[in-house]
Amino acid sequence: MVGRVRQLQEITALLGPGTAGGRALLLSGEPGVGKSVLLGEVTRAMSRAGARVLSAVGVRFETELAYAGLHQLLLPLNDRFESLGDTHRKVLRSALGYGGDPVPDGPDVSHSVLLLLRRAAAERPVFIVVDDLARLDRPSSEVLGFVARRPASSRIGFLAASRSGAGTFFDRDGLARYEVPPLDRDAAAELLGARFPGLATSVRDRVLEQAQGNPLALVELPAALSGAQRGGLADLPDVLPLSSRLRSRHASRVAGLSAESRRLLLLLALDDTGDPGVLRAGTQDRNALTALAAESDSLITVDGTNGRVAFRHPLMGAAVVDTSTLTERCQAHRALAEIRAETPERRAWHLGRATLVPDERVAALLEEAGQHAARRGDAPAAVAAFTRAAELSPRPADRGRRLTRAAYLGADATGELRSASELLDRARRADPDLAGSPLAAATGVLLLLNGGDGDIDLAHRLLVEAIENGTHGYDAGDDALIEALRVLLLVCWSGGRDTLWEPFHAALDRLEPAAPPMLSAYGKRPVDPARTGSAGHPQFDPIPGGIRNGEDPGQIVRIGTGPVHPDVLAKLHDVSWGAVRRGRRGGHVRRHLDALMHLCLEAFPTGRWEETGTLAAEGLRICDERQYPFFAWYFEYQQALLAAVHGHFEESRSLADRITQWAVPRGVLGAAVFADHARVLTELGAGDYECAYRHAVAISPAGRLASHAPHVLCAGLDLVEAAVHTRRTREAEAHVRAMRDAGVAALSPRLALLVAGSAALVAPADGAIRRFDQALSVPGAQSWPFDLARIRLAYGERLRRMRFVTEARNQLDAAAEAFERLGARPWADRAAGELRATRRSRTGTKHGSVTLTAQEQEIAALAASGMTNKQIGERLHLSPRTVGSHLYQLFPKLGIASRAALRDALASLPPGTAF
Repeated sequence: MVGRVRQLQEITALLGPGTAGGRALLLSGEPGVGKSVLLGEVTRAMSRAGARVLSAVGVRFETELAYAGLHQLLLPLNDRFESLGDTHRKVLRSALGYGGDPVPDGPDVSHSVLLLLRRAAAERPVFIVVDDLARLDRPSSEVLGFVARRPASSRIGFLAASRSGAGTFFDRDGLARYEVPPLDRDAAAELLGARFPGLATSVRDRVLEQAQGNPLALVELPAALSGAQRGGLADLPDVLPLSSRLRSRHASRVAGLSAESRRLLLLLALDDTGDPGVLRAGTQDRNALTALAAESDSLITVDGTNGRVAFRHPLMGAAVVDTSTLTERCQAHRALAEIRAETPERRAWHLGRATLVPDERVAALLEEAGQHAARRGDAPAAVAAFTRAAELSPRPADRGRRLTRAAYLGADATGELRSASELLDRARRADPDLAGSPLAAATGVLLLLNGGDGDIDLAHRLLVEAIENGTHGYDAGDDALIEALRVLLLVCWSGGRDTLWEPFHAALDRLEPAAPPMLSAYGKRPVDPARTGSAGHPQFDPIPGGIRNGEDPGQIVRIGTGPVHPDVLAKLHDVSWGAVRRGRRGGHVRRHLDALMHLCLEAFPTGRWEETGTLAAEGLRICDERQYPFFAWYFEYQQALLAAVHGHFEESRSLADRITQWAVPRGVLGAAVFADHARVLTELGAGDYECAYRHAVAISPAGRLASHAPHVLCAGLDLVEAAVHTRRTREAEAHVRAMRDAGVAALSPRLALLVAGSAALVAPADGAIRRFDQALSVPGAQSWPFDLARIRLAYGERLRRMRFVTEARNQLDAAAEAFERLGARPWADRAAGELRATRRSRTGTKHGSVTLTAQEQEIAALAASGMTNKQIGERLHLSPRTVGSHLYQLFPKLGIASRAALRDALASLPPGTAF
């Protein structure tokens, strides 16, 4: 019943409550769509409701046997014949062949059957179920049509099913009908996954495409494949073969056609576009098309709006191919290659299928088609084209090179790791000299990262050795070399260590005539913006033009993941969403993941947190389903950020710890930096500024912008805030100077806001207001609501301490409103506490009584004396986090928002305050 809950509810509603007395319903649908399963489920429900179920199934070999169906149906009631009058009893016995009397007239049988059923229903409701109604014999069909149209008071329900479009002797006039639809894609995928859990993703997609939601096809098509084909280790045919069960259902309908009609239908099936021009170009004989229309009216259909031709049943095309010979298929592919001469990719593919011996000309055409498909993002088609090109390659070196390209795309784009590994092994066997090629190394590294232990140092060594020892001559036009450099870039970025980057930059410098612009830009600025400053920024200006000029969107998406700070993110929004939509339709997996990373990176700072959560969940699901575990940490990081800002501190800490525990043993220190950033935000929200500071300086030491650290710049405000709250004024000022000296503010408006806010936090009293006003006036500051609200909160806190109460309230109100809107509960509470403090400052009184426990009073006094959470915890035998939690709860009680105000708050408590 996978995916059939809605249909079952609709059928039940049409039959009415209880045992469906007096209701009749006819189900229809394509063969294998699941009509029998629905009949069975409804039948069980009626039986549980107390109905007597009478059932019959149409049988092909009994269609000429009068009343064969009625015999099945009435068998449970045979012992009740004696309760009828002599006339009715005799009619029924004669109709069912129990006596030697002649077969009675149809109307007599109908009335006798109705009488028998009504008498049975008087004791207990009767529910009639007939499957495959079209195969029921004519006399039985006529009797059941008579019964089904009787008045509602009969206490007899009726449900039957038949194939859509099938002729039947059953009179349907006036009866309700229900068309059973195919399964939707999600339900089809669920059913396929339950029956064939080990099915390779590319094979699953092919089965889903060919089955078109037909449940029988979903469970039978994979069964007809070999184990290697199901695992993605062997090529699939153009049209998936039928199992013996499906062949018996569909092949007979094809076998009865003329040879010319079968030939034209074979063209239609192998072309798989529905283009009516294929049929017209496939024959010069107009009579053949007329004959085809007459013979195959029940097999094909023509869309009245666009003229597309399609098989009525999704498996009929497979039946046409399945019943053809190899010679016929080769001839059909040659004909299609001529018909598709204007579309090089299709022409190459059909030539490849028509060619049975090595042929370099055809192999070269297929290789070119594979390159086009790869640039388009159709990785499965590209892998298939490169693989077929390799099979038709006369020279071992060409065969190995093309297999390596197929393996690389399999590992990079499809997630078929077993298949990619097998293709790489075949490439090495075809040409042992390819074992150390850059592209082979890149493929091996991708397999290592996602399917092995993910060791960054080993991956780096394999790539560097292959690049440095390759025969490419550092030709920037060598696609294999460029792909290897892109994988090396990923490894260096993930490793997060300066030493890893040296070979990468050395290789870029040696490329002739020059490194590709986007790779060069990605290699310089995004990985180390603190060193290159704004120098690399202009290289990103051509990106929007590249999109407009049709440049490979996949590479643009990869670039978009790198520049963490420049404001090209908004410019890449549409192209990233395009990659996500294509990925959801089964497209390039890495581009799908890269685009999701990019969109998360854009959405979180702009306050679109619900969208961030949805995208992160999708990313984790794709990593799991498509075998890309190496990239899962990034989406866990996004979830950790969301948990932090919403105040779910333990969840955020747990996610950050999981990232670190996975990343550090593998040398993925870049991921560990991201985990630290989530911890910083968590501890700032929890009010544990000491802990926040420790994690912030783990990202980048105070006063120095660490190189190749992805979050060194966006975490600058966090470090300064934590330093200010822990009275590390010199460290905070040094970090602000470092950001200014590096020209960080020039990199993007958001960084300009963060740098300005950091400068305001460390400004002396006589310059603080000016600095905060400068921060709030940064162009576009409203685009980053959380950052802006944090700066407003800090401004309000400073104004309150300076006794500018009214001005403080303005900033604090704006901050509190923004935090509430975002759902940043800890910061909203902090702003609310500051607002309460402003009311006390204005009136000189406290609202409400303050009640502190003995432990809270002791922790507050120790914190006011300047002790850290760790020092307090050591004295009181508590963990630093427990101390931080107590302080976080204390602040609202005392109407303050920071440790700096603790001393004054405790001193202002009236005598006799309860502790």
